[in-house]
Amino acid sequence: MRAGDWGEARRAVERIESWRRIPAPLMWMAEVRYRADGLESALPLLTELAWLSPGRLAGLLHRLADASVDTLRRKFDANFEGAGQTADLAWFPAWVLIEKPGLAPLLRDAQPSRQTAPERATRLLLQILSLERRGNQHELVDRRKALRELHAGLYAAYMRTR
Repeated sequence: MRAGDWGEARRAVERIESWRRIPAPLMWMAEVRYRADGLESALPLLTELAWLSPGRLAGLLHRLADASVDTLRRKFDANFEGAGQTADLAWFPAWVLIEKPGLAPLLRDAQPSRQTAPERATRLLLQILSLERRGNQHELVDRRKALRELHAGLYAAYMRTR
């Protein structure tokens, strides 16, 4: 990675068994994908890293210094109703879906993790966005209620956009 050989770095990480479930190699692969293929390729891995290790995500986002992600991060830090700690970044993918719903197809590719509340909220928002497009009001009401129960502040942010 230090040499910028993204192909070799990718192969090295892929040789680590269960690399997607271990914070350090997941972070490495997210950076490799970002550097080699761009932000869109890295977003599912950044999402998984947020759920698995918000602290490592914070460090990686700082290193990447991506203008669009940095803008979202500043808005998140200013507006998200959390504890004001790095651990809040676990909610970043769900919040990003509210701010930039067009990213849903990319975040949908994130693999299941530990089923934490932030991951469940992200998955709920993906369902909600899909239900809104289809106009399925009954299921939409149920999913919104579930989102409110997971995180009232995130639900309020979502409803402000509706």
